[in-house]
Amino acid sequence: MLHVVILAGGLGSRLWPASRIAKPKHMLVFEPPQTLLQATLERLAGFVSSERTWIITSRSQFKQTADSLPHFDARHILSEPAPRDTAASIGWAAVKLRHIDPDATMIVLPADHIIKPASVFCETLQLAVGIVEESPEKLITIGIKPTFPATTYGYIQRGAALEASQSAYHVLRFCEKPDQKNAESFMLSGEFYWNAGIFIWKAEAILELLHRFEPDFGVWLDEIAKSLGTAEEPHVTDEAFKKIKSLSIDYAVMERARDIVVVEATFDWNDVGTWSALDRLYADQKDIDGNLSVSSNVLAIDSTGCTVQCGDSEHLVALVGLHDVVVVQTADATLIARKEQEESVRRIAEELKKQKRDQWS
Repeated sequence: MLHVVILAGGLGSRLWPASRIAKPKHMLVFEPPQTLLQATLERLAGFVSSERTWIITSRSQFKQTADSLPHFDARHILSEPAPRDTAASIGWAAVKLRHIDPDATMIVLPADHIIKPASVFCETLQLAVGIVEESPEKLITIGIKPTFPATTYGYIQRGAALEASQSAYHVLRFCEKPDQKNAESFMLSGEFYWNAGIFIWKAEAILELLHRFEPDFGVWLDEIAKSLGTAEEPHVTDEAFKKIKSLSIDYAVMERARDIVVVEATFDWNDVGTWSALDRLYADQKDIDGNLSVSSNVLAIDSTGCTVQCGDSEHLVALVGLHDVVVVQTADATLIARKEQEESVRRIAEELKKQKRDQWS
């Protein structure tokens, strides 16, 4: 059977000060009234039943995640004992799904993307699921055709087309986030996609590869598997997450495996990874100087290309002589950053944690 696993445990520190420990990225609202997580669930409604939908979050975020989804079965919200990146999250989910359904097919996707229209998204997933059902050993990933030379995304290079397919290709390689020159080259070649972090595969297939490439992972996943359904399961899972190292699924498996297929997305996609994503999301709301005001009262003088988000529409934000700057204001914190340095915004959360200034982290 088909199951969906939604990854909702990240902090989204590049979206500080809106995204924090108390209100992580997937709890933010960019298109009212839904949070990103709520919109993700709605997008999948009718494609996969809620009985076969699972959410993975951190233990500290479990309550707020459950509270935000009053009609979702809280037993399908899995709370990780410790943050260990996507390889551990996905491996744990695969173990549990295989226990429930030995022939489980998994769709794995982040909770914090904006995707439209939902119908086209589901059609793309159905194509990928069909490939897996025909070839259970294959791993499928969804590729986004670049619309600009982004340096904040990983890339996937496609090879030959899959037989009888117009939009599915063998994967040649995965590429780390490139510099500007390489990003421009990737885009011009027409052979590269953005890596959306959306995967489709058999639970058994991904577990076999995790065992092959990361034997230590296999040991601890096997321990969890043996404990499932017993009184020892919580304790064994806690101990496993203490020992499992932190690795992304891209590094643990995708960059090493051979039989990988990329399906080209035909839907609109935005991962809202940094504040500049608002420039694309609300492009039609920019003024003549390229300034964007989101839920804000702004006065811009001799300023261009600035993005402002302020939760209080009664609060005036005045800009003078600023160019390509992001200004984000919440009730207790304000961010001012050059767009060219917005990747460094995550350092704010890191520094606040070091300084134990927890009220702002």
